[in-house]
Amino acid sequence: MARGDAAKVHMHAGQLTRDARARGEVTIVIRVRDIRDALGMDYEDVAFDICRVLETKKFQRENGVFFDDKTGPKQGLSTEYTFRIL
Repeated sequence: MARGDAAKVHMHAGQLTRDARARGEVTIVIRVRDIRDALGMDYEDVAFDICRVLETKKFQRENGVFFDDKTGPKQGLSTEYTFRIL
């Protein structure tokens, strides 16, 4: 992962959760491809790196979400994470 990319992923996904919370949603689905596209990240292991950030307890704790489900490939661009907003 390029230096600082983990922080960018963490911040962007965190903003997505804050926006969902502000809309009154109780769950949020985050797709790896959407994060990659939003941040303009384009390197070989980008999906692996994004998945690694989304799976951390730190991300969940700091953003007030609970990991609920993961669909798609183990670590691919079409992988989707569903979080329950606490």
